[in-house]
Amino acid sequence: MNGRMGFARASISLPQIETFVAVADAGTLTAAAAALHTSQSNVSVALSKLEQQLGVEVFVRQRSKGVALTREGRQLLGRARSILEDVRRLEESASGARDDLRGELRFGCYVPLTSFYVPPLVAALGAAAPALAVEVREGAQDELQDAVAGNDLDLALVYDQNVPDGLRFVPLVRVWPYAIAARDSSIAAAGSVSLRELARHTMISYEASFTVERSLDLFRSAGLRPPEEVRARSLDSVRALVAAGMGFAILNQRWASGATASGAEVDEVEIEDDVEPMQLGVIMRPSAETARLRLAVEQLRHIARRRHSGPPPAAGPPR
Repeated sequence: MNGRMGFARASISLPQIETFVAVADAGTLTAAAAALHTSQSNVSVALSKLEQQLGVEVFVRQRSKGVALTREGRQLLGRARSILEDVRRLEESASGARDDLRGELRFGCYVPLTSFYVPPLVAALGAAAPALAVEVREGAQDELQDAVAGNDLDLALVYDQNVPDGLRFVPLVRVWPYAIAARDSSIAAAGSVSLRELARHTMISYEASFTVERSLDLFRSAGLRPPEEVRARSLDSVRALVAAGMGFAILNQRWASGATASGAEVDEVEIEDDVEPMQLGVIMRPSAETARLRLAVEQLRHIARRRHSGPPPAAGPPR
């Protein structure tokens, strides 16, 4: 019998597991510390103790890029999430907290995210807290930030882009960009594509300013001249124009199918370059946390993790 391993397993604490999952979701110790309301040094110590007790390294520390899960870390992450979910359910059963949820939740959603997150969120909240009324408002990122700061909204689902200092950003999941192209295009036929190759084609962009800049920055960061652009006012239009063969698009959320409104189809194409993911999360006022908000954030986190389980499959070295 290996007494050391038995002791190590018994010594793992719930805060260490919470820290492990928070760092995996946030991608950096700093962002995880903010989400956990603790210091970066406390996060680092908790991870080190967890790795010592497990006897494996769960993260690789990257000086300029935060942390990345090791093979062992990826294998343990799912189990760690299950443990936290079991604990959450146990606490809810004991306290009956969900039965006490009443009143109104004013929820804002960045327009391109609405169709992916609002329907499952409303359904989940309806099942978990039937007496809770949910008001939904769509908007641009800056509009939602102003509404939350002005107490017109309780919280909003956005990307981590230029969040004002007076608001708290709660990270949910990291989202890796990918390209779409017409099904019969050379880009789709290749199965994966480099930014250098994409730069030779026309890019169809959703017109929101930060979304456009994010896509253009991918090329600039790779030392490439950004491609020619055509801008559209909705993601449906973006996908339809791509399906018509007018160019490619870079997106973050993934559709259930490649079909567009015209019946023409697009294919997902993974980007070969090592691109930085975006952080999807919730903004709220630091002093506004309530049981209703905690429930909404919890449900959004479950939805986001189902949609984005991790980095995309490796597409191979850039050509």
